[in-house]
Amino acid sequence: MGRNTARTLIVCVGALIGLGLVMLTSVGAFSPDNRGQPHFFLQRQGLWLVAGIGVCAVFSRMDVKTLLKYGGWILLGTTLMVVASFIPGIGRTVKGSARWIHLGSFVLQPGEFLKLATVIFAASWVRMQGARMKSPWYGLILPMLILVVPVLFLVKQPDLGSAVFVLAVAAVVFFVGGAPILPLGILGLLAIGGVLALAWSMPERMGRLMAFMDPEAHQQGGGWQVSQALIALGSGGTQGVGLGQSIQKMFYLPEAHTDFIFPILGEELGLVATLSVVVVFLLFTLSGGYISCHVQDSTGMALGIGATALVAMQAVANLAVVTSLLPPKGVGLPFISYGGSNLVLCLAAVGILLSLHRQAQYQEAPRSRRIVGGKK
Repeated sequence: MGRNTARTLIVCVGALIGLGLVMLTSVGAFSPDNRGQPHFFLQRQGLWLVAGIGVCAVFSRMDVKTLLKYGGWILLGTTLMVVASFIPGIGRTVKGSARWIHLGSFVLQPGEFLKLATVIFAASWVRMQGARMKSPWYGLILPMLILVVPVLFLVKQPDLGSAVFVLAVAAVVFFVGGAPILPLGILGLLAIGGVLALAWSMPERMGRLMAFMDPEAHQQGGGWQVSQALIALGSGGTQGVGLGQSIQKMFYLPEAHTDFIFPILGEELGLVATLSVVVVFLLFTLSGGYISCHVQDSTGMALGIGATALVAMQAVANLAVVTSLLPPKGVGLPFISYGGSNLVLCLAAVGILLSLHRQAQYQEAPRSRRIVGGKK
């Protein structure tokens, strides 16, 4: 399997991206955000895809040691991008959230790039500390204190979903890098408590939590999206109603092209398609983990596991939200949902895994030697 793992990874990514483009073609014509152009989302996603493939190619050819050398600067740069989202004329505020910055006719979401920067920074920290990662202070507390700064800016936007992902993916990398388990668990519980406290202080987030706790009582309010998502998934059955035939995408299900594209996929293509997506994400995760575990350098393994977890955790979170297992977080489905920043982020993570694949050492099965003249 060793040398073919990268092919499996690429096939999984290609299948997910292809399916995403098909669904954006189906959903885009009925979205109120398509600016009057039925193929607006498809065209924009296509342009971002070209940029993402370029980024993936660059990362795949880059030596990870060079990348980790500038981990701190990469984190600083992306943090400044998040800060720029608050500057009038540069940042863009939508529905009370200052999460975007203008780049010509395109819009970037710095919080997405901060997630990848966190993985790179955390892996570079593991490389720098070495054996000291077993210390609670050097292996966990100190780097987490550094990450508190960008996390607070994400909270200010507000973007609690990205803030949680930054801390979660950092914890994964530090754990793989040798951080002690007990302090990591305690810190995780404190982080969960802090997020709940913040959500309690924000009326909109609190409304989402209440709707999650009792969706039937909030079907006309905070529970509307999830209720319509479940209707879409149920309407699809096993075979689906047919590509392009969804009813829920016709202004019933908000954000059908981004966070809630998976229910439309289930409605149009059925249970077989939705389960296939889950299987492909599982194969992607296993492939990324397999590559990472065969990198001889422990730092490279931590980086690979972090890059894999970055994509896998977003997929799990999105699928959990649309099936009412988690409260809405504003997390898209990697490679499928509309969103250029997230697509570039995920393809960059794939590039890192491909770079690590070139450095991995796999044990190949020994070839049988030909017997000539009765001797080997």
